Amino acid sequence: MRNQQTINTIVFVAFFTAITFIATSIQVPMPALVGKPFVHLGNAAALISVLLLGYKRGAIAGGMGLALFDVTHNYVLDAPYYFFEVFVVGGLATLVIQLLNYRAKPQSFKLILIILAAIIAKFVTTTLHNFIMSLIRGLTLQPAIVATLSALVPTIVNCVTTMIVVLIIYPILNGRLRNQLFSALN
Repeated sequence: MRNQQTINTIVFVAFFTAITFIATSIQVPMPALVGKPFVHLGNAAALISVLLLGYKRGAIAGGMGLALFDVTHNYVLDAPYYFFEVFVVGGLATLVIQLLNYRAKPQSFKLILIILAAIIAKFVTTTLHNFIMSLIRGLTLQPAIVATLSALVPTIVNCVTTMIVVLIIYPILNGRLRNQLFSALN
């Protein structure tokens, strides 16, 4: 029985890793002074992974999907950061799930609060990352601030996209898959 649970966990984590990788590949380039930002669905897939698989398994799946994308698309230096970021964003989402007792009493407004907490964490961590990377690339303080501000539009668009996608997709998947996933993984 324990062997089957281990196999199920590996399969589900791999599946959601692949989903996150593919969702990150669906992208629209955005202009910015530093880097090559793009709007994508990977953050939504990573958050859905956390919501469906739980914090540890979901964050591993989402983080691996985003990191795998970075490694295979010449963003190798960003891969560790985005892997770690999923744990921060997913951790805050999981904390809000517990504080709101969402699993016992799921309600739409609670889901909105959970997603808002996650995208606020994503916004803050991404903005700090962009600022620090600007400084690492050799910009002085003022140009680093300007470069970071130029990257806010793609960050905001990614956050809004994540909110919309998760609000639409998660309730559908949760209703159909959550009990099956939970029984298969535990």
